Amino acid sequence: MEQLTIGFRIKVICASLASLISLSYIDYLTGYQFLFFVFYFAPVALCGWYMGRPTVVCMAIVSGVMWCFVDILSSHHYPFEVFRYFNSFMCFVAFATIGLLVQGLRHSLSEQLRVRRQLEQALADLTRANEETLKLQHQLHVICAWTKRINVEGKWIPLDEFLTDKLNARFSYGVSPEAMQEVLHRAETVPAEITQ
Repeated sequence: MEQLTIGFRIKVICASLASLISLSYIDYLTGYQFLFFVFYFAPVALCGWYMGRPTVVCMAIVSGVMWCFVDILSSHHYPFEVFRYFNSFMCFVAFATIGLLVQGLRHSLSEQLRVRRQLEQALADLTRANEETLKLQHQLHVICAWTKRINVEGKWIPLDEFLTDKLNARFSYGVSPEAMQEVLHRAETVPAEITQ
């Protein structure tokens, strides 16, 4: 997730708290006859979209406490008082779940955007390399018959350096059968010349 400024974080928290207070007041005015529970998800989801997990959990706790407080103020009677606190706990669990799901969704979207940018950069690099390779294929290259160096833009460079730098080729050195025969032939003729 991209780094957010402290000022923006404070604005998000203030907006979430303001919306929570407004929702609580409206819930108090409507009484317990209307199920206003679902609207408490908004401030938690807002924190989930812009903030991290600790802030989401804190906002879920505050939302659960506010819901319980409004439930107490609206004089909603339960057969047992433990039901009120159980309902408040269930509200907290629901708020936290939604907030964390929204936070996970935002993280997933940010990760997808990051991967997409990397893929676009890799595609651009591949396209540029392909164009450079095609350009190299269509040019006439001059190679020195004696030193086996290649002329690239007025500079004579070793062929292996050209292949590595321009074509990203990897290779190692070995001895061809013809060269081995020549070396063996010279090795046989040198002792004969020394003894003469």
